[in-house]
Amino acid sequence: MAENILIIGGGPAGLHSATLLAELGVNVSLVERESYLGGNPKKFKYKFLFPDMQPADDVIGELIRKAESNANIKVYYSSEISDFKENGKKFDAAIKSVAGSETKTFDSVVVATGFEHFDPARDAKYSYQLFDDVIDIKDLERMMGENNFVRPSNGLPPRNVAFILCVGSRDRHIGNQYCSRVCCTVSVKQAIELREHFPDCEVYIFYMDIRTYGFFEDLYWQAMEEYDVQIVKGRIAEITSGPGNTVVCKGEDTLLRGPFEIPFDMVVLASGMEGGAQSPEMAKKIGIELDEHGFLKPQNITLSPFKSNKDGVFLAGACTGPKAISDSIVEAGAAAMNAYIYAVKNR
Repeated sequence: MAENILIIGGGPAGLHSATLLAELGVNVSLVERESYLGGNPKKFKYKFLFPDMQPADDVIGELIRKAESNANIKVYYSSEISDFKENGKKFDAAIKSVAGSETKTFDSVVVATGFEHFDPARDAKYSYQLFDDVIDIKDLERMMGENNFVRPSNGLPPRNVAFILCVGSRDRHIGNQYCSRVCCTVSVKQAIELREHFPDCEVYIFYMDIRTYGFFEDLYWQAMEEYDVQIVKGRIAEITSGPGNTVVCKGEDTLLRGPFEIPFDMVVLASGMEGGAQSPEMAKKIGIELDEHGFLKPQNITLSPFKSNKDGVFLAGACTGPKAISDSIVEAGAAAMNAYIYAVKNR
């Protein structure tokens, strides 16, 4: 008799876990709160993925197609877990959808509730939602995914653009003291894309510290040396309106120790990653732990980053902390295999 495994969340990690398990003959129930699969990459229409500028649909689209075409995977769209109880070594979960409520017994569970982008409106100095031409990286990703990158204020291509890193990350005032890990690389990737599409557009990146870790460092050098992106170590204190329908970045160059006020046609805020909106709810319902940052807490971050504190419940992807899609997929594979082993051992 085939195992039954529940996966909560239909982003990259949840999709990869579901497909791996289904290929082993497992009956998978994939519960997704949205009316579509793909998570944030689908929601915000990611166009290219770093570091190799691979089209996002080659990755996310393929994950979705595999899940939707596998007869061993039942997808519950616009759904949630309304009740969850332990049943010996198994779990009884009530799945609430537009069609009603259905209770099923599962041998193990993979939680892949993902992340949310920080809302820059929570930090008034960036004037997000005050000026049309101040956007964030998810807004820019959507614009580029729709091939419609223009200034929101007038519909014209920008002559110069500023990226501001660490918005909502490494910020004790906001309360997010951690690094969101991928924002630097995403911003550098987007800066390269802008220069490719608008060779006459000047692009600046203002940073506290550039953290394009590992092989992503190649994009950093490529941006400067091949695309003439101006990367400035500086802190932005305020964004205000400027002459000629511009927005002005006021701050300090922390290398030269000098203040600056520079007008830009557009400003892009590199908003960081926060714990998924479902994570606190899932932690409470399932009985697993949240860390101090609002992400789901692994049993052991080094030896078992895919295990929760509850036997039979496994964690996959950015629900445990900021990470790239490639890292989420690797962890999803580990979570899926451990969920399968647990299910088989406790038949």
